[in-house]
Amino acid sequence: MKDKCVSCKKETLYDKTDHVDFRLGYVEGAGQLCLDCYEMIYGIVDYIKSSAKLIKEAKSGVQA
Repeated sequence: MKDKCVSCKKETLYDKTDHVDFRLGYVEGAGQLCLDCYEMIYGIVDYIKSSAKLIKEAKSGVQA
């Protein structure tokens, strides 16, 4: 049986028996989030994109 997202109640990718150490989107004390809710709440994708942009800008500034 699949675990449900604690935010939107959608079915997640993980079975209830899957260990939490091997899940993406598991929040200790809250439970499992689907990847959409995890991204919306924690903004990980935006953080990665902004970090990549800063790195690119830094590299182009060093070469100039």
